[in-house]
Amino acid sequence: MENKVDYITPIKDKLDENMHTHCSIFITIGSQLETPRYYNFRDYDAENKKIKIQSTQTDRLFFWVDISDQPQEYIEELEFMYPIDEFWAQFKEYRTNFLKENYPTINRN
Repeated sequence: MENKVDYITPIKDKLDENMHTHCSIFITIGSQLETPRYYNFRDYDAENKKIKIQSTQTDRLFFWVDISDQPQEYIEELEFMYPIDEFWAQFKEYRTNFLKENYPTINRN
């Protein structure tokens, strides 16, 4: 059985910081299309070693996560990760849990 790479735990603090910022902005001035529930992996900048997390609803909402401080093995796994299904699945689980734990009323229907 193949071991899955944990893409989220090594960058969780950076994700948390950015998600808190974006959730606070959303609560203050956001519209339904700007909810952090739509955030997902969008791009990887290999030159600068950054992951782009962006809304699937609008190109205006995004943040970059610097991974240059991660071990080379992590960076290589990410650089050669195509398709990105595993990162996406892990990020979706992270995002859902983050919102439930920290902002349970965002988009509660």
